[in-house]
Amino acid sequence: MQLPDKGPFMENVVATSAGELGALIQKALSQGNGAFLKIFARSAEGKYYITVLLDRSKVLAAECLVVDTKQNLSGEEAIRVLKSSIGKPMVVDVYTLDELELKLSVADNIDAYTQTPKVPLDELFKVPSEGPPSAPAKREEPAERGAAMAATAGAAVTSQAATQQTTPEPQPLAVEAEKPKPASTPAGKPEVVVNLTGGSIPEKAFQVYAEDLLKEAKRIKGLTINRIEFDANVGEGVVYLNVHIYGNSTGDSRDIEVAEKRMLHAVSKYAPVLLREAEIKPIIRDVGIIIDGQELKPQEIVDRDKKKTGNVTKDGRISLSVLEDVWPYFSAYARTVVTEIESAGIKIDKAHFDIRGRKEFEINLSLVVETSMARDSVYRVVKDILGRHARELGRSLKRYITVHNIEIETVSKAAVSGSAAAPVAVETSGKAAEIIAKKELLEKEVEQLLKQAGIDELSALTEEKKKESEETMLKSRIEPAVETLKNRVHAELKLVPRVTFKWLKLNHEIKGSTVYVDIEASFLRENVGGLFGSFSGVSDEKIKQDIAATVQRVIKDVSREYGISINMRRLNIVIR
Repeated sequence: MQLPDKGPFMENVVATSAGELGALIQKALSQGNGAFLKIFARSAEGKYYITVLLDRSKVLAAECLVVDTKQNLSGEEAIRVLKSSIGKPMVVDVYTLDELELKLSVADNIDAYTQTPKVPLDELFKVPSEGPPSAPAKREEPAERGAAMAATAGAAVTSQAATQQTTPEPQPLAVEAEKPKPASTPAGKPEVVVNLTGGSIPEKAFQVYAEDLLKEAKRIKGLTINRIEFDANVGEGVVYLNVHIYGNSTGDSRDIEVAEKRMLHAVSKYAPVLLREAEIKPIIRDVGIIIDGQELKPQEIVDRDKKKTGNVTKDGRISLSVLEDVWPYFSAYARTVVTEIESAGIKIDKAHFDIRGRKEFEINLSLVVETSMARDSVYRVVKDILGRHARELGRSLKRYITVHNIEIETVSKAAVSGSAAAPVAVETSGKAAEIIAKKELLEKEVEQLLKQAGIDELSALTEEKKKESEETMLKSRIEPAVETLKNRVHAELKLVPRVTFKWLKLNHEIKGSTVYVDIEASFLRENVGGLFGSFSGVSDEKIKQDIAATVQRVIKDVSREYGISINMRRLNIVIR
């Protein structure tokens, strides 16, 4: 059968019983979604090279090559040979497969997959051999059956030595050719277990390595190490290491997060001690830090600490910043919360949800709203809605979620527009009534003036008065428009992601019917979020482009609302 191009998880391991083979399989499955076995076995009838593809519960495909006759067996016949070989010495190579590799392997070996009966793993060890077993195999049958039961009960993957004899209680089974060697540690000190395959390394080297790790752990707040387990596969001048550290923490979630990251770093930092003590190069394949029963591996830390910032809605009104793995939950939360807030009579121009934390979450919300309600009333409504939906989401995610901070910027658009327009409307109505009342008189006076004065002189006077009147009306709209523009820009800049807004300067100059504005704004760049900083890859230029686009959008909106031409003459953005 074909196998994805990858190295073995365990190589040249000798299994002499069903229990040992089951332990190998269980350990491989604990590291991935499936396993691929290459087995070399022999009996009185001949020699066999068997390849088996497994998932977590059953056999997916099997093939067998009879080495002496070069005969290829597939499916049920291969399974029969495998069952007859269990209990006899066999040499096994084990490969772990993740979900994608498992599916690709099934696709590459589809013929063998269709011919192979899907035998459950526990049944594979319970069914007696169909081939005639030899006399030694009969004597070992009780031990094999007891070991198989222990393997199927889930106790196969441990670090203690396995026995091939029946005991009153099922004992953990060995997963390597050699017996694991617990390092000698004084009473009360953490247990250090070394599982060696393929060769030997002085025990002292692992003891020194463990002591360095324990010294590092003592410097971490609230962390206590109970057990360190080394799975070492020795090759030519190298040793492939799987390191698992078990412990407890008395700190909070942040302390546990720090402890995990520091211990992961320590495993790589102190690994060269093996080269110094045993003259063999260490290659770390897998690291697991299990604190309070929960395991977190290096890539999982990086992936889960990646924070995604983006828009929840197409119009950009609602934006969200949260860890990628819970983005779908909090984006739905943000939409639901905004909809309910607006149903309470509060129009939301802009909303930014900043969700912080990993094992526990705190919600920080910045809002720009248009409402006639008092700010305190808006705050109470928003806080009640946020808290209620946060509790519901916390029950769904089984996480503790709190509302930490709410910032509300109120913009009373209707009030500003109305106050600016009201005086003009009253003035215009009064003049119109006066003109209508004295229409005939004015017409006669105009005729006399046209006769007494030149048409050009009167035209110039009329145009000057008209221009003066237009400027007065325009000025009455410009002042509130500029004030609204300043408030809107100030509120929007507070919501720009990846930076913290510090201060804003806005000056304007009126030329004719156009208002020219000069804007200067200062920001403090944020460099937080994630193991390596989720904003480290975003340049200052990209942030400045986002800020400029935000300012231009606000200017366009205000210009349209007040019917005034507003142009940005100069924009200076300072990012520290």
